[in-house]
Amino acid sequence: MLEVEDGGAGVTTMLQTRRSHEAVLRPRTRASVVRRFVGGFYLVMGGINAGIVAADASTYRTFADGAYWSFVTDTWRDVVMAHPVPWILALAAGEVVLGLLLLIGGPAARVGWVGVIVFQVLLMSFGFGVWLWSVPVLVVLLAAARSDWAALGATAPVPVAQPAGTPPPIRVDAARARSTATLVSSLVLATAVVGASLYGLVAETPYRSLPETTVLSARAQDACSIVVAALLVLLVRRPFPSTAAQLARLGLLAYLLYSYLIYVTGVPMNRIFLVYVVIVCLSGAGLLGGLLRVHDHPPVSTASARLTRATGWVLLVTAVLFAGLWLSVLVPYALGSSPPEPEGVGGTPYPVFVLDLAAVLPAIAAVGVLLLRGRAVAGALATVAVLKIVTLFTALWAGPVLALATDADVHLGPDAVPSLLLLAASAGLTTRWLRSFDPVPPLERSTP
Repeated sequence: MLEVEDGGAGVTTMLQTRRSHEAVLRPRTRASVVRRFVGGFYLVMGGINAGIVAADASTYRTFADGAYWSFVTDTWRDVVMAHPVPWILALAAGEVVLGLLLLIGGPAARVGWVGVIVFQVLLMSFGFGVWLWSVPVLVVLLAAARSDWAALGATAPVPVAQPAGTPPPIRVDAARARSTATLVSSLVLATAVVGASLYGLVAETPYRSLPETTVLSARAQDACSIVVAALLVLLVRRPFPSTAAQLARLGLLAYLLYSYLIYVTGVPMNRIFLVYVVIVCLSGAGLLGGLLRVHDHPPVSTASARLTRATGWVLLVTAVLFAGLWLSVLVPYALGSSPPEPEGVGGTPYPVFVLDLAAVLPAIAAVGVLLLRGRAVAGALATVAVLKIVTLFTALWAGPVLALATDADVHLGPDAVPSLLLLAASAGLTTRWLRSFDPVPPLERSTP
C-alpha cells in the first residue's frame, strides 16, 4: 500500500529526500556543469555541420589549406572533398555521439571526454588559426575531465539499515522518473530538428516548387522549431522532471510530429527528407509513450471546475470551427466546384486537410468531451492539446510577421483571425493548466 506523506514536516522530509536523490544521480559540480555544456555544444555543432553541408557541400573546401603537413591538405581535398556530403555528415554524427556520451554521464561520459579531447588535438593539425581556438579549449576540457573523472565512476551509496521503529524511507515514484532512453531520444530528436531547420534556413532551394509565401512561412517555422528543440532539451535535463515539465514535453512532441508530417507529405523531396522521417518517428514514439504513461498514471491537477469546463468548450468549439473552415473549401469541390486552395504539391491533397480532419480535430474534440465529463486523465491531455495549439499557431504567425519585417507580401488564409484568437486563448489556458500540477514530482512512502 502507498501513502502520501502529509503535513509540514512530511513536506520538508520529502523535499530533502528529493534533493538527496538528485545529489546522487546528478552531482552539481563545476565539472559536471562544464560536461553538460560541452555535450550540448557538440550536439548543436553536429546539427549545424549537417545543415551547412546539406545546403552547400563545398563550404569546407578550403578548411585544410593552412595545415602544417601536405598530406593533411591533400587527403582533405582528394578524399573528403571528393565526396563531402557523406564525410561531413559522418563527422557531424560523430559530434552528436560525443555530445550524447557526455550528457548521459557515468562511464559513457568518460569515453565522451576522451573523444572530445582527441577531436580538439586532431583539429590542431589544420593550422595555426585552429590553435587559437583549440589551445584554450583544451585547457578547459582537460581540467574539467580531470575533476569529473572520479565522480563518473562512482556508484550510489548503499542504504544503511534503519533502527527498529524508524518510518520506512520515502521513495520517488518510478513512474515519474525520466529514463535514459527518453534523454537520449530527446537529444537525438533535438539534433535532427536543428539540422533540418538549418537546412531549410540556409539552403538555396530547400522548398522548390512551392509558392514564395509558403517558402517564407516554412522558413519562419524552421526558426521556431530550433527554439522548440532547445526547450525540449531543457525539459529532459533533470532525472525527476516535474509533472508540468513532462506534459510540456508532450505538447512540444505533438507540435514536432504534426509539423514534420506536413514536411514529409507536403514538401517536394529534398536532401534532408530522411531527417524528416527520423523526426516523425522519434516525436511520434515519444508522444505515444508519454500519453500511455499519462493514461496509466493520471497526474493530479488542482484546476477549478470553471477552468475545466471553459477549456472543454474551447477545445470543442475549436474542433468544430476548423472542421467547418476546411469543409467549406472541400465540400463545394466535391459537388463540382473549382479545386480547393491551397493544394498540395502536384495537385495532391493539402496535408493540413488530411491531418486535421482525419486525426487532430477529432482528438481535440475527444479531449474536450473528456473534460466536460470530468475524466481523471482529461486535465493532462488538455494541457498537451492547448500547448500544441500554442506552438503551432505561434509558428504559423511567424510567417506573416517575417513578411512584414522584410517588406514581403503578406497573405492570410481564412483561418487567420480564428487562429490568432485561439492562440491568445490557448496561451492563457496553457499557463493556468501547467500551474495546476504539482511542480515537485510525487514522493511516496511504502508501508506494509
